[in-house]
Amino acid sequence: MKTKQILLIIAAIIVGEIALIILTTIAQEVLFNGISYSSSSRSTLIFGGAATALAAVGAGFLARLVKKTYSIIVPIGMSVFIITEMTFLITSDRTGDPVWFDIIAGSSLIIGVWLGYHYKSWISYFSFKPAQN
Repeated sequence: MKTKQILLIIAAIIVGEIALIILTTIAQEVLFNGISYSSSSRSTLIFGGAATALAAVGAGFLARLVKKTYSIIVPIGMSVFIITEMTFLITSDRTGDPVWFDIIAGSSLIIGVWLGYHYKSWISYFSFKPAQN
């Protein structure tokens, strides 16, 4: 692998992670004044969770814009960062939420990143294809 490709992969992971931080902060703190299993209403949990997952899709999409050619290393790297952060938050008891809630939240971030990074695949899958005669 060439140095340029390695630097693009690193840049894509960094841009994706920064985008994930900014977009999830907007989704959780700005739009919903924080999301917590113990203190948020059911509708806030549902819509805030959906907004957070969409933020992860956006972060994956932005990472793919940086690394235009496919590299599985980018979503794997982003997933490792998410898992590391969630493990730290759970083990240090910084969230105050049940472990299952944090695991679901982290999983939705990982799924969102992968969906966003692979946007070309799922958009082409759902795009209209005229019938062949």
